[in-house]
Amino acid sequence: MPKLSTAQRLGVLLALVAMIASTRMSHFGSANLLPDASLAMFLLGGIMLGGVSGFVVLMLTTFGLDIYMAQSSAEAAWCFSPAYAGLIPTYAVLWLTGMALALQQRFAQPLIAFPASIAAVGVAFLISNAFFFALSGVASSVSSSEFVLAVAPYFPAYLTSAMLYLAPALIAAAVWRKSRLAAW
Repeated sequence: MPKLSTAQRLGVLLALVAMIASTRMSHFGSANLLPDASLAMFLLGGIMLGGVSGFVVLMLTTFGLDIYMAQSSAEAAWCFSPAYAGLIPTYAVLWLTGMALALQQRFAQPLIAFPASIAAVGVAFLISNAFFFALSGVASSVSSSEFVLAVAPYFPAYLTSAMLYLAPALIAAAVWRKSRLAAW
């Protein structure tokens, strides 16, 4: 990834914030809403921005949007429990994966970037659900195996929602890389 100017970094950050803000209303999407882009935007933020400040801005964005939505949605309100803190390591896994891909110049290599992205989304799914199971109080009446069986069917939609945004970005990076190599 070429070094971005301050203005370019701000533009990327604003684009990531806009994507999160425009899709945060629905985890998996519906006929009227796109699926939540947060997972993908954190991974792409790690690739394009790295560091801590962009991560903090995206975390504050998601938190602010969730607070706003909890004011008008019963479903959103029950998500606020001690388990909500699990979103920090959930999104950090994605951000750090993006940073690792960028540092190693692997984000534009599909055979590395796609499996790494899928693995990061899988780990994010495990972390967020483990925190929910352990700290939400909602799942206290079921065993861990019952909980796993109950949430496992959501993983394909979780992964698909993230890859809906990640796949085009990673393909574009690969095409960009190939065009840059061909120019040499």
